[in-house]
Amino acid sequence: MKNNASKLARWAFQAILAGADQLRIGFVARVSPRDRTRHAILGHQSYNPSDFVSQLGLNEFNAWGILKALIDLCLGLDEGKYVIMRDPNKPLIQLYRVPPNSFEDNDSDNDDEKPDPAANA
Repeated sequence: MKNNASKLARWAFQAILAGADQLRIGFVARVSPRDRTRHAILGHQSYNPSDFVSQLGLNEFNAWGILKALIDLCLGLDEGKYVIMRDPNKPLIQLYRVPPNSFEDNDSDNDDEKPDPAANA
């Protein structure tokens, strides 16, 4: 469970944000150790998301505090376009400013426009 603690925490907080009454976790195992495509269901367990968060030793209000700190940081920045990135190997979130036209698809903007015949002459 140590390796999956962040996944469990993420799923628990997602269930809370979604307003779910129940969170179900299934346990599976490979039918054969060499066959990665066939699995057998060993069982499942249902939890109340708030109870599950407390069982994991997490604090629901702490998650909201982290989100509030991130929003406050973004509100203090100059107007523009930013990207939030997290290195999967480090507990570090980085915020980068990108040009305003980044991540825009120029082809989709011109689909409705007819080509100018004078441009081809």
